[in-house]
Amino acid sequence: MSAGVRVSGTITGKGPLAVAGRVDGHVAVEGEVQVGPRARVEAEVNADLVAVAGFVKGTVKATTAVALMAGGQVEGTIDCKRVDIDPQARLKGRLVMPLTLPRGIKGAPTSSDNGGW
Repeated sequence: MSAGVRVSGTITGKGPLAVAGRVDGHVAVEGEVQVGPRARVEAEVNADLVAVAGFVKGTVKATTAVALMAGGQVEGTIDCKRVDIDPQARLKGRLVMPLTLPRGIKGAPTSSDNGGW
């Protein structure tokens, strides 16, 4: 999707999808979504892999991984199994990842289990 293109609505399909323009709405791709350095996406993005070098406002959800690259910005929520955030990138929001505990460990203690703190 070139720099001069603006899409309002839903984009679905099989990737890869490279966004260089603007998207407002929803992106759902089987495969990879790349948000280019000058791209602006205000949408929920769902894909196997998402690489952000531009700006995303909304939820970025990946079944495999999210790469927040140098200059990339996400304002919202990243939800994935694995994330790579470059030191020159910015996340303003939440990072949601599954917690995998070693065998035999049931979970973090609650405040009542650890003396109240």
